[in-house]
Amino acid sequence: LPAMAPPAEGAPRRAAAPATPLERTLAAAVADILKRGDSVSVEDDFFEALGGDSLSAAMLVTLLRGDPETDWITVSDVYEARTVRKLAEVGAAHRAPGAAGPVPFHREGRARPLLTAAVQSGWLAGELVLGSWAAWAATFKILPFLFDGLGLVGFVLLAPLLGLLGMALYVPAAIAFAVLVKRLAVGRYRPVRTPYRSACYARHWVAMQAARLIPWAMLQGTSFQVTALRALGARIGRRVHIHRGVDLGRGGWDLLEIGDDASLGQDVHIGLVEIDRGDIVVGPVVIGAGAALRVRAAVEGGCSVGEGAELAPLSVLCTGEAIPPGERWDGVPAVPAGKAATPGPVDAAPLSPWLHGLLTMLAKAAAAAAALIPAEVLTLAVCAAAGIGISDVWRWLYRPTLDPALVAIVLGLTFVSLPLSLVANALVMRALGPVRPGTIGRWSPAYVRVWLKTGILFSSGEWLSGTLFWPYWLRLAGMRIGAKCEISTIIDVVPELVAIGAETFFADGIYLAGPEVTSGAVRLAAVSLGRNTFLGNHAVIPAGETLPDDILIGIATVADSHDIASGHARFGHPSFDLPRREVVEVHRSLTHEPSALRYWNRVFWELLRFALPITPLLLTLLWYGAVASGRRATGRLVFAFAVVPGATLLTLAAACAIVLALKWLLIGRVRPGQHALWSCWCSRWDFVYVAWARYANRILQQLEGTGLLRVYLRLMGLKIGKAALLGPQFSQVVDPDMIDIGAGATVSAMFQAHTFEDRVLKVGKVTIGAQATVAFGTVPLYGALIGEGAHVGAHSVVMKHEHLRPGLRYQGVPTRVFGREAAPA
Repeated sequence: LPAMAPPAEGAPRRAAAPATPLERTLAAAVADILKRGDSVSVEDDFFEALGGDSLSAAMLVTLLRGDPETDWITVSDVYEARTVRKLAEVGAAHRAPGAAGPVPFHREGRARPLLTAAVQSGWLAGELVLGSWAAWAATFKILPFLFDGLGLVGFVLLAPLLGLLGMALYVPAAIAFAVLVKRLAVGRYRPVRTPYRSACYARHWVAMQAARLIPWAMLQGTSFQVTALRALGARIGRRVHIHRGVDLGRGGWDLLEIGDDASLGQDVHIGLVEIDRGDIVVGPVVIGAGAALRVRAAVEGGCSVGEGAELAPLSVLCTGEAIPPGERWDGVPAVPAGKAATPGPVDAAPLSPWLHGLLTMLAKAAAAAAALIPAEVLTLAVCAAAGIGISDVWRWLYRPTLDPALVAIVLGLTFVSLPLSLVANALVMRALGPVRPGTIGRWSPAYVRVWLKTGILFSSGEWLSGTLFWPYWLRLAGMRIGAKCEISTIIDVVPELVAIGAETFFADGIYLAGPEVTSGAVRLAAVSLGRNTFLGNHAVIPAGETLPDDILIGIATVADSHDIASGHARFGHPSFDLPRREVVEVHRSLTHEPSALRYWNRVFWELLRFALPITPLLLTLLWYGAVASGRRATGRLVFAFAVVPGATLLTLAAACAIVLALKWLLIGRVRPGQHALWSCWCSRWDFVYVAWARYANRILQQLEGTGLLRVYLRLMGLKIGKAALLGPQFSQVVDPDMIDIGAGATVSAMFQAHTFEDRVLKVGKVTIGAQATVAFGTVPLYGALIGEGAHVGAHSVVMKHEHLRPGLRYQGVPTRVFGREAAPA
């Protein structure tokens, strides 16, 4: 709507005469939130005339939701209506439908916490023992054999090939083991609701743990991933594309059906197994032939997507819904939005999926080997200069000493090898040649190059994203980036297809110009971002977009150049214009133009990331020494069942303890507040969570669904009530001090207890009430309060300082009321 000019100074104010009780209620709420003692006219523009902004809009919605007569209101209503009168007009049309019922699957079983704890403890103990034995065999039997046969030079140069051969043996063994365990523990999955910690849940947990042993990340994008899923019970057709980030290793495989030529985009969520109101819910999902699920779309259990249909980016198909063939659905929750896109013509002759998968795996191995060459050459040169041979290395591994020269060489090479390999990765990207806009075949050799480039960029970003070095690396890899850009995690990116203007800021998890796969055709198109752009977490910039200068794309929002002009902001799904937002004014020396002291402070903490591999190396050496000493001092049984597992357990616990110590030593207990980008606190805060990802994340993933993970999270500062059910995102939690989860709550959220708007880190509390449910992919922003027994549907965004009333159902970006919560049958 066109902005309304504020009244001229000294001009008589229009009389506030709301005509209806609803208008009087709305006007009183507006006056209360904006601290206006005088009357508010029903024609006053909330933003232009009254001075409201994004924060006050969210607070207004929270206040109005305390009254059942106005609980229908959403933040987008305030932005679209702008005046009390228009807001009242949309009230009747915007009332939510009746309460949605529980997921319609039979509920069975009862919680048996002691049995579940016993099963989990037994599995983890067995996994520890067998894994320890495998590590002992590799280090004390296989490595000495390879060292003796190959020598130091041969071993270092052939290490990538040896690793590839080892994985070729391990992968089929892991798949076979997972299939066996799944058949013994579960048999065939069927639609069911079962309480958390029931016997049914315990069997599912065991099957899921066995499936974790499959290296899914290595198999992604190849026919070998499809083969593993079929072996576990899924029915998957030919030429099915499954992108990175699609987690299909969490059970329910017998209930998954995917037709020929279907495509699942980056980070698509298939809800075969969900958590809901204290239950584990298993439901079927059917994806028709040629259907396309776009980036970060979600399909819940009990849903189907018809042949040739399309689910738009960030959209959610809720339980019980079915997309008819050929239709496109969009939104949270998804609704019909026209016809599905048709793939463009493909010129390249395709390879068979098996041949394409093999070529992809070999290309990945070759790229990884090439990136390691500089570090390998440096290692050999240093060893030759220092007179270190194979016998010296083996002797030191067997019995490490504190010889200063040797320690300096080992630690120095460990520190330098990582940045060398990262630079080599960027050069490999250049050596692969440029990717041009156009349409190519999914099963063509050309797509192998696209897959390699997006994968190398993402893996490099795990070390570099958010640092001062990241834009330089991206430029070296082929991306055009302006000055003073701050870029965090970017996903599924071909660098030469992206241009970024100066002083742009990317939050975490930005989907940037990702290739779109439809029925075997891959669309590649360039993206251009203007200067001073802000992209919120999980924003999607589709291929082919050209965005203007000075814009903001909010969290979980799909950018569309047709909807935004220079100087404007968009947020929501569907998105709407943000005429005013809360702005924190901070001097540019803290956000854009730091002093030399602040600059080098940040460089120090970001360089310290390259030292992170040193700690695992030292822990490995300590494990090695402990096992070697224990072998000499104990008998075979004690060594096998106490020394080796004990040394392994202590090593893993030490890695988690180091993260715990770093958190409390470097940032302490986090409190609500604001910290400028170039502050020392921000640098320390960032380093802690990078260390958590490197040291403890994978270890804690093995503890998902157990009480041990809850204990660790509490030690990190997170408040968790009794019998709360946590989803899969809790192996790493940013700002745990800011999160309070009530007793009996069911939470699978992606918490945003902080934001980085205006290059200022704003931190605040997020509170989940007792017995509330926060479904998969939901983002509660700082200040959010979710009332007791409330239910927030998947992929929603709970606004800053927004309060959701107890016992109601919400969903949307931003949230809206969908009725009262109902107990499961």
